[in-house]
Formats: sequence, C-alpha cells, structure tokens
Amino acid sequence: MKKTLLAVLISSTAFGAYAAQWNVPDLGIGGSELPQTVEHQSLVKGVDYYDIKRGSSQAEEFLLSSGILNEVTIKDYSSKLEDLKLQYTLEAAPEAAPNGQAMGKILRLRGFESSDAAAEQAKALKAHGLNFSPRFSAQDGYNTKGPFDISVLRVDLNQYQGKVASILANDKITTAETVSSMAERNQALAAINGGFFAFNDQVGDLGAPAGLYVKDGQLLREAANQRPVLIIDNSGLHSKVSIGNSVTTEVQLNLNGNIVRIDGINRKPGVILNCGGFGDTPSTEAIHDFVCTDDSEIIIYNSAYAAKTPQGEGQEIVIDSNGKVIEMFTQRGSVINAGFSYVQLTGDSALDVKLGDKLTLTSKVVVDGEEVQLRKGVSMLNAGPSLVTNFAIDIASRNTQGFNPYPSTGDHAGSQDDDGLGVSGAMENREGFYNGWVLRRHPRTALGVTDNNILYAAVVYGRAPTETEGASITDVAVVMEALGTKNAINLDGGGSSMMVIDGQRTGSSSDANEREVSDAIIFTR
Repeated sequence: MKKTLLAVLISSTAFGAYAAQWNVPDLGIGGSELPQTVEHQSLVKGVDYYDIKRGSSQAEEFLLSSGILNEVTIKDYSSKLEDLKLQYTLEAAPEAAPNGQAMGKILRLRGFESSDAAAEQAKALKAHGLNFSPRFSAQDGYNTKGPFDISVLRVDLNQYQGKVASILANDKITTAETVSSMAERNQALAAINGGFFAFNDQVGDLGAPAGLYVKDGQLLREAANQRPVLIIDNSGLHSKVSIGNSVTTEVQLNLNGNIVRIDGINRKPGVILNCGGFGDTPSTEAIHDFVCTDDSEIIIYNSAYAAKTPQGEGQEIVIDSNGKVIEMFTQRGSVINAGFSYVQLTGDSALDVKLGDKLTLTSKVVVDGEEVQLRKGVSMLNAGPSLVTNFAIDIASRNTQGFNPYPSTGDHAGSQDDDGLGVSGAMENREGFYNGWVLRRHPRTALGVTDNNILYAAVVYGRAPTETEGASITDVAVVMEALGTKNAINLDGGGSSMMVIDGQRTGSSSDANEREVSDAIIFTR
C-alpha cells in the first residue's frame, strides 16, 4: 500500500522547532521494539504529521476460519472434515471476553498459498454444508509483527491557531461523502473520518449518524445511550477537545404544560442502529451493529435531516419558528422548510394537540453524569469503544458501550457485513461479532487527548496482506496509550478509515474506492 502524500523528514522549521522536540515513541503494536521508521512533516504552528512504518511480515499464510462456533456445530464440522480427510485445528479466540470469560472455539484450515486457493477450498466445503471464510493469518487477531502503516496527526491545542471541527457529509444528516471531499470543500489542513453511521437504508437512513450528533450547540441526533462521545468546544479562542465515557440524551416536548418524552431526532422511524434508545425492542442497552426496533415513536425533524420528512402511515405536526402548530396531517411526509420543525407519530403514539397550540422542545445531553450545556460552538459525535481511560487501556467499558459479547437481553447477531466481518456457522450469542469486529485486525481510526492538551489522531491502514495488516481494538488501544493519551476513543473503521493531509490521502482505503461516510473531523488552516 503506497502513500500518496510525499512526507519529508524535517528537523525544524520556523514553526516546527517545538514539534522537533517530540520523538515518536515505540508504538507497541505488534510487540515492543519492532523496527519503526518515521517521516515527519510540520504543517502549521502546533500541527505535525507523522508517517510511520512498523514491523515486517513473518511468513504469514492464508487460511480458512469458521468463526466462533458452539459445541454442537464444532462436533458436526469436525466429523465432516475428518470424513473429507482434511487437517484442521481447533483454536481459542485471540482474547477472552471483556469480563474475562473464555470465548468459544474456532476451526481453521491452514497452509494455503494464496487467497484464491483458500477461496476455492471454501467453495468446495460449502457444498458439504461447511461455512469457512478466507483470512490472512496476520489479520486474524493472533500475534503478528505486522507490517503496520500508521498515520499520526499531532495537534498541540495550546499553540494551534486553527479550529477542530466536526463536518456532516454535504451538511445533511441523510447523505454520505468521502473524507477527501469534505476536506476539499472546507479547505481543511487535515481531516479524518468520524463516527459510525447507517451503512444502508435498511438499518436507517444511509449516511445518518448511528448515535449522538451535536452541531454548533444543536442536537441533531439522539444518543445511543451509554456509548462514548467526542466533544469539540469552539466557543473560546482555542479549540478544546475532550472525551466522555458514557453519554445519554433526553429530549422532551412541552405541550400546554404536559411533558412528553421524544424517541428520536432526524432518524428513520422504528429503526435504531446500535440501539440504546427509549422503549426499544429487544433492548434499551447499546448493542453495536445491531438494529433495535420501536413500532410506536415520536420523532422530531428539522432542515438538517433532508428535503422531506419520511413518508408513511401515522401523523405529522408542523411547527413554525415560534413553536406554534400551523399544520396537522394524517399521513407522514412533508417538504421541510428551514426554521420549521416536524413532529411525526407512528403506531400507538398520540398527542392531544390542535392548530395554534404552542410546543416547546427541550434537549439534555449528559456525559459521565454531568449535563453538557448545548451552547454555540459545541459539537459532539458518537464513537466506541473507549480505548484509553485515565491513562490505562480500557477493556471493561466494552461491556457497557455496546461491545459486550454477552448482552443481557439474550441472543443477538450483528447487522453489518463489512468486508467479511460476518461470522460463518452457528453462534449462541455475540461471541462471533466480538471476535470478528473487535479481535480481528482491520483498518482503524482513533483519537485521543493528553492531560497537557495534545490531541493525537491516528489511522492504522489495513487489509493489505504483507503491506499493512490493520489493528485489533486492543492493538489500536496500545498505540494510543503509547502516545501518552489520558483518554482515547475508537472512531469508525474498516473501509471508512482515512486521513487526508493538505488534500492528499495518507493511505489507501480498504474498499476499492474511498468510502463515503457520515461525517469527518477537520482541522482548519
């Protein structure tokens, strides 16, 4: 995987002398003291880019993996493989679950010379009712020495004169756009991809944030409760960036003194990607890449959503800029006018309202138990899981942030199959998701902040065998800990992972083309 950015090693410049005092530490990924080369480019005062190559391939191989299987399926698969006289291994998952519990076992067939050879064998096994997926061993979650292609942006927020900002794709909730495009149209110095989003129209509105989104003090999308959050505060002279471990939102409608709880903001009715909502089925806890449902909802829309509100059965109430009810419809779906709000009711939801009534909407965002004032200049976006909390790698928070392989509500299957993240064979719970999404190596994007106000944004490119293998969630946590962050979070990854510097991508997307995403974090000039 070749860089498109020509970075040069600079010892000092007019604005780079401060940065030259900082040396990239051993990033730890793949083990300590691996070979690590660094190219450094000073961008503006307080902002520096580091292109890091680390480790090397160590006779890795292609293999077939069953994903995590239950005991019944393991017995069935083993018997069939033995009848076919094929050698296999039964192996433990790369890590235990976040609660320390040992996870299920994985069947693997090893020794393939190429991905095509592995894929051909997988096709033959499928004819016998055996589901296996081709993998490159360095990306399967076990120990590897890489190689790793890592882009790191170091921003000293004490010196940086520009702004850190969160940008919506095409400035709307319901569209998607590449990081390169968002960086270009905002003439950004640098940019990385942002939070998770609906990856098709079945799990939400394609491109819509899958959880909290606040833009300049306005709540545009409710939280998937208990997930971590990135907070950007541009209300002062310098950008302030902080990370919360757990965010919740509460949105209420005041109708003639009666308080009504609102289910969502700018979201497709009845479909809640990542769950963590109000009155959802089968769970009100966060469950990453899982769709919860709710047949009876009250949802608010505004001009940030799209040109029209969603169409369908139910009711719709139109509110003008003064909070006055000016129209009421027995079907949903209206052209959205700037400054107006639209209240949709589905299922059994009802409001005792008439033309001329006054409706007042109030929103509360609580981060780690403290309400955050939604003032102008404050933006927030969804993320997860936490990587570093209070200077230590954080594994325990995966239990509450939607990455628990044993959710309390019972069996769940993941919703997204991103470049083969899906799990073959039977699974009793979310162990398969946890192994595929958390423990296997994929491209990752992360952001962290130190206690002395240094921001690090990192992208570990991946899914390119022998060129760059990507990172597990624990791997990228190791990187952020090595950078000295006090708190760090994982952002969207896989084909979404991208960093852009001065209009140039610092690596290649693992998709065939750069993926269109929901939002980006940009750094202005």
